[in-house]
Amino acid sequence: MSEENWTVREAMAKLTAALNEKDMTIDGLFEKFDTDSDGAINGPELHHGIRDMMEDILSPGQISQIIQAFDVNGDHRIDLAELKSAMSEEE
Repeated sequence: MSEENWTVREAMAKLTAALNEKDMTIDGLFEKFDTDSDGAINGPELHHGIRDMMEDILSPGQISQIIQAFDVNGDHRIDLAELKSAMSEEE
């Protein structure tokens, strides 16, 4: 996704479509992205997860925007509850 015409909402719509296409749950997505199993998705994990899931390359700035939009508790990571909350807004 080019940075000029990119929005967090658009990225999440594409991620939701990829979830549906792969018949994957949000829990399954979280497990796949949280590669170090620490209970939260950090920037590099989100970057690699989106690249693998949607074959899109996002810039570090775009990844930061997604984390900032989802991160309710301010720890600069996305936990499962934050992901579920953000993804449910897309449905």
